[in-house]
Amino acid sequence: MNTKLLAVLVLVVPAFALMPLERRVNDTRERLKYGGAHVTLAMRDRLTQCMAIGLLAGFRGVVADFVWIQNHAFWENREWLRMYRNMEMVTTLQPQSVLFWDLSQWHMAWNIAYAARTDPANRTQAEGLKREREWQEKARDFLQRGIENIPNRYDLYFMMGWLYYEKLKDNCAAAEYLGRAAQFREAPTYAGRLYARTLEKCGRIQEAYDYWKTLWQQDRNTPNQLWNVIEREIKRMEDQLNIPNDRRVFPTSKTRS
Repeated sequence: MNTKLLAVLVLVVPAFALMPLERRVNDTRERLKYGGAHVTLAMRDRLTQCMAIGLLAGFRGVVADFVWIQNHAFWENREWLRMYRNMEMVTTLQPQSVLFWDLSQWHMAWNIAYAARTDPANRTQAEGLKREREWQEKARDFLQRGIENIPNRYDLYFMMGWLYYEKLKDNCAAAEYLGRAAQFREAPTYAGRLYARTLEKCGRIQEAYDYWKTLWQQDRNTPNQLWNVIEREIKRMEDQLNIPNDRRVFPTSKTRS
């Protein structure tokens, strides 16, 4: 009896031990089935048979490129909702592609939003403005999802800040995202300068002045930095804030009383 029990244990115990590993292997197979993308039935229905086969073969990048190319025809035909669905699809297939997130939100906030506002089908100007705003908000929500997928790059933070600054007219929100973008070493120098401007427009005057000084203290080998612009802004804000002459970065020739 003991021998039989031992034999059963030898067979059963390793099987139980291997179950978690087997589940992980199966999960991996499911993820790789469509090249690592989570494909819903609705998405599968919108793909051609050839594209679906491509996904099954793991060519999600190729499929995403073909889906993106389709958008040109949708744009020409003013089929904006179909464009939007394709944008959702390509970012689902390639969630780590900054390019797809960026170009998609740009189409929504700039191109489609303008086309919707100036659409002859609008009954009133207010209707056009409402439709424009809806597409800009779609772009904002889209960018937020992009940031959640790619939090370790400056690009989408900057584009969110630019969207708030240029289209949604919210300088405080713009400053929040531009400030995040400017923290990345690879961020372009104009991100920092725009961050300082939005801080001032948000009413955070002292913070804006302090940040301009931070930019002035950068290494003079910083590429593409506009030192003359930084100097001009620091001098302007020192006058605006009435900074004592002995505490200025650029003291005036005449000592103020």
